[in-house]
Amino acid sequence: GSATSMAVGYVKVNWDLSGELALGIFSAVDAGSLFLMHFTGNIWACYAGYLVFKACYMLLITIATFQIAVNLSMERYALMFGFNNFVALVIQTILTVVVVDAKGLGLDISTQFLIYGSYFTVIAGIFLIRSIYTIISIKCR
Repeated sequence: GSATSMAVGYVKVNWDLSGELALGIFSAVDAGSLFLMHFTGNIWACYAGYLVFKACYMLLITIATFQIAVNLSMERYALMFGFNNFVALVIQTILTVVVVDAKGLGLDISTQFLIYGSYFTVIAGIFLIRSIYTIISIKCR
């Protein structure tokens, strides 16, 4: 994960044009990794899926953070990233209580992979639709 995050700094990409496309692609890879872990019984395939998921997720977070930071002034960094971390923690807690906790759905591990894979599929769809719209609108100008 850290190696992929470091690689972002060395890749020459127009992030304004293809940042959301990259977020969509890596979200789709994350979804595929989670679906692999749901649908396979092979432990080695699950380990490989986890490694791919973790590397892509770290890259996804790095790109998303970069996309947010580009549009901020220095004075707003702490407020924005503090708020983002707080909201992420709240969403993660709610999702964990609903999906994992016995008071919620109390789902088994395999079903959790299916739920989280579906979550990443929706996120990938949103990013891909938005990036296609952005690319088409820029190319049509």
